[in-house]
Amino acid sequence: MIDEFRPRRGAILTLALMIVLAGGSFWLLNRSQRADTSSAQQLPQGVPDYTMHQFRYTTARQGGSADYLVEGDQLSHYPDRDETVVQGFHMTRYSTNQPNMTLSADSARTNADRSEFHLHENVILRRPREGHGEELVVTSDYMLVLPNQDIVKTHHPVQAQQGSSTLKGTGMVANSKQQTLALHSAVSATYLPPERMRR
Repeated sequence: MIDEFRPRRGAILTLALMIVLAGGSFWLLNRSQRADTSSAQQLPQGVPDYTMHQFRYTTARQGGSADYLVEGDQLSHYPDRDETVVQGFHMTRYSTNQPNMTLSADSARTNADRSEFHLHENVILRRPREGHGEELVVTSDYMLVLPNQDIVKTHHPVQAQQGSSTLKGTGMVANSKQQTLALHSAVSATYLPPERMRR
C-alpha cells in the first residue's frame, strides 16, 4: 500500500520543468520591465522622445463621424511629464447640426488622454455665422479646451466680437453644444449701429 503513495518519477520531472519555465518567464518579464524603466530614465528631463512636423490627426465619435481635427507646425512629446506640446496649434471642432467651431493659438499643451488642451498666446475662438447671425470671434492669451464636455473656458481677460457688438470681461465659459457664451466679471459692452460701422 505504501508504494501507491510514492510520487512517480515522470510526475516529478514534469513538475520540476514547469517550475523552471515559470521562474524563467518571471525573470524575463522582470528584466524587460527594468529595461523599459531604465531607457525612460535615460532621457533627461525636458527632452522630447519624439517630434513631428506639419502634422494633423482626427478623432472620431462612437458612430464613426469626425469629432475634431488638430493640426500644427510641430508636435513634441515629453515622457517625464507625459505631456504633448504643439506649436502653431489649430483645432476644428466638428458638429452635425451647427457650424464647426475653430480654435487657434501660438502654442498648446495637452495631457495623455487629450481630455484637456491648454492654449497659450494669441488664442482665437471662431464660431461661423449661422442663419442671419454674425461670426463670433473671441480672443484671449489663454483658454482651456475640454473636448469631452464641449467646453472652452478661461479665467483670463477676453474680448468677444460679433458684428458691431463687442464684449470685454475677465473669465469666460463657452459651451459649443448649447451655443452659449458667458463672461464672469468686469464685463463691458460696446455696440455700433451698422451705419457707423460702414463709415
